[in-house]
Amino acid sequence: MKPSSIIFLIISVLIVAGGCILCTLGSNMAAEQDIALFKNDVAVIDGDIITSDTFDAAEINKIKMNLDEVHVYISASDTGESYIELRNFQVGGYDYSIQNKMLLIDNETSLFSLMRIAEGNFHFDGLRHYLTYKAGANTEKSLYIYLTEDAALNAFDINIKRGTVTVENLSVAADYNISLRAGDITLRNINTKSTVNLSANKGIVTADALTCRYGTIVVGEGAADLYLTNIPMELSVSVMEGDIECGYATKTEYGLMLDASASGSLVYRGEEKTERPFTYMASPGASLQAFAAEMGDINIAIEAVGVTGRFASLSEELEKEAETEDLDAIVVETEPLSETDTAEET
Repeated sequence: MKPSSIIFLIISVLIVAGGCILCTLGSNMAAEQDIALFKNDVAVIDGDIITSDTFDAAEINKIKMNLDEVHVYISASDTGESYIELRNFQVGGYDYSIQNKMLLIDNETSLFSLMRIAEGNFHFDGLRHYLTYKAGANTEKSLYIYLTEDAALNAFDINIKRGTVTVENLSVAADYNISLRAGDITLRNINTKSTVNLSANKGIVTADALTCRYGTIVVGEGAADLYLTNIPMELSVSVMEGDIECGYATKTEYGLMLDASASGSLVYRGEEKTERPFTYMASPGASLQAFAAEMGDINIAIEAVGVTGRFASLSEELEKEAETEDLDAIVVETEPLSETDTAEET
């Protein structure tokens, strides 16, 4: 070995040894003063590796995630703190950060999970995952986010390949942009003055007690089970292969257009309609709420109460089918109906 190589090897060993000594001293000093050495807290409970972190929801404008296989649950906090829990996320296999008023959870499968360039500076931000690593028995990933009442969010941007997304008991003026390749999307007791965009290539979309200003719901194979507590100004629901159930808490003041295939049934307020499409306009020029089922049935009930819940067994069937499918190869091309497609007022 060349003398220069031996010198660099010795220097490297000394640097590593010095780093270990400093880490040990810092850990001992932190323990003596009861100070958390790392921002994230890692624990193993019932076989789950749980990484948790608290944050100030009043300082977060956006929550964004782009993940492969995970069950996501977002709800109001009952502890007085906003916090996140990541369960069974592989060490070094994801990126979690809060910067520029955005909470980000992203897939990472390379060295860049340890190193990140942010705000024009180079940061080494990932070794803590290894230093705090604990082994667990479970592998199914879950992500929980709990928000306090002072949350100042204006957008949820969620993109999941396989899993479920459940958001409930929130009243924030945020856009909800949620997309799944395979799995179910559930919104329950959600009140927003903004837009809700939900997309599931293969799964069930459920909106139970939803209030929004604008909405777009697109399903490839599955169903849409909806209950709206207030009437959206504009709404578009499209299902390529499956059924649509939609109930309203009050009589709609906007226009409705229901378009099902000839083989599918079309029911409005308990009465089956033979017109394709069937339209109802409360007043000339009213905003349009469009429902389209390419291969399935549409049932719209005014002054209904809650969702039907009749798609639970279908959800299980779709989940089993999706286990063997190449989700990257699934392409759904479904365009919501536009106002130019509206038939004459009935």
